[in-house]
Parts: sequence; structure tokens; C-alpha cells
Amino acid sequence: MNTTNERIETTKLQSDKKSVKVLEGKTIVIDPGHGGKDVGAIGQNGTQEKDVTLQTAKEIQRELMKQTGANVLLTRDGDDSKSLQDRIDFTEENDGDLFISVHYDAFTTSDVNGITTYYNKSEDQILADIIHRRLFNQDIDAKDRGVQHGDYFVIRETTAPSILMELGYISNIVEEARMNTEEFQQKTAVAVTEGIIEYFSK
Repeated sequence: MNTTNERIETTKLQSDKKSVKVLEGKTIVIDPGHGGKDVGAIGQNGTQEKDVTLQTAKEIQRELMKQTGANVLLTRDGDDSKSLQDRIDFTEENDGDLFISVHYDAFTTSDVNGITTYYNKSEDQILADIIHRRLFNQDIDAKDRGVQHGDYFVIRETTAPSILMELGYISNIVEEARMNTEEFQQKTAVAVTEGIIEYFSK
């Protein structure tokens, strides 16, 4: 007869298998913002947005591939220049089932901080809500700037469900330091992975 712990473990294994199955055959496109000559924003300690977005995207890719059977692609996997249209074309050519663009925000003053998740099409708000909630479930010490509608080209023109994440302000020295930590990168990757699994499980 199973003990309580054995029953819990069996249920967890069944749940894990279901999570993997939910993403089998799905193509997830992760888009590291900027790249090449387009460095994006630059922090007070010299962090370039193009570098940290690529780092985050690769961590998300690793976590998704570890936990699920999804095909996970990056719009760039090095310091390459990609136009916004290039990113959309890449997603369409690879029949992307979901598109997530990774960015870090900036402002003219250094006191502004927080994480924002953007969607464009109304039907994509649920994806934004899920992933944003998962981010803050990871106990990330950041201001919650919420889920907002945004008229960004890559999420407006991509036909796949899509969101754009601004994962902190590179212009804020505290957030610049945090975004460069392994802990933050890993928490973000886990949150996005869990959010995508939840989204496709609905």
C-alpha cells in the first residue's frame, strides 16, 4: 500500500509528464532584444542591454529544453544585428507557436524601477498575465509595474501569441546589479517556463 509520500511523488511525476506532453511539437521563439551595433540601453556600470537580453534568452531556452519537449529557438544566438522584421520573419518561417521578446527598460533618471509585461492583441493578455504572475511568484525583489498594452512592432505584427517583457530598469543601479546575477536569470527562466506550460495547459 502506498504511503502518503509515495502518493504525492506519483502525482508529481504524472503532473511532470503531462507538462512535458503539453509542449511536445510546439515551437517557442525567444527574442533577445537588440544586438550587434544596436546595444540598447546602457547601465551606469556599463551593462549593455543587448548582452543581458541574450543571457536571459539563453537561460530561458535551457530551462524550457530541460523541462519540456518543446522546440525552443532564439531569434539570435550571438551578437548579431537583427531588424524587427527579421525577428518576425524568423518566427513565421519556423511556424512559431509562441513568441516572447526579452528586454530591459531605461529611463532618464535612475530612480525609476520595476518589471512590466506587455501584450498587443487582446487575446494575448492572458499569456502576459500568466507569465507576469509567475515572475512575481519567484519572490523577485522588484516593483510590480503590471501587465500593460503596448504597441510594439514585434508583438503587434507576429501572428503567434506574443508578449514583450521589460525585466527591470538598466538605468537603475540596483536593478542593473540584480539582472546580472545568476539567481535572477534562473528565477526568470523558471517563471517563463512554468508560465508557458500553464498557458498551453488551459
